[in-house]
Amino acid sequence: MSDDMLANWRRLTKGTLDAIRPGMEAGADLIEAEAAATTAYRGMSGATRAATIAYVADTSDNGDAEIVAAYNTAAGRLQGFQGHEGQAFLTLVRGPKPNEAWIILTVPTDYIISLETENAGEKAFVADSLHSQAPQAFQALVSHLRGAWK
Repeated sequence: MSDDMLANWRRLTKGTLDAIRPGMEAGADLIEAEAAATTAYRGMSGATRAATIAYVADTSDNGDAEIVAAYNTAAGRLQGFQGHEGQAFLTLVRGPKPNEAWIILTVPTDYIISLETENAGEKAFVADSLHSQAPQAFQALVSHLRGAWK
């Protein structure tokens, strides 16, 4: 592949990712709203519901600012809370490779895994929220992409 062809390919790929990002962000908002509104678990401190976050991660923005803000929300809700031993837990995403973009849905607590697996997933909501809103999130992405390529 010639240098010009490679440069054009990189511009096209970046342009496509730039074009779909607003659609992915709209989709992430739908997924986050679904997860934050779920009745799949009984909240005690309010930390899970308040700190639930969905965001777009790619190589230029991996969502660090969003996840740190959600972590601070969880930590604030859990400060002094006596109902369980759970704590805020900060994990930053480092996954997307060049030319990839992901929608991440998470809660920055050390007990989110327990909510997902406890009693055979009785309190699970992360995967259910992703699956229930995936068609609408994809439609938001496609709508933005169509508008960008007109």
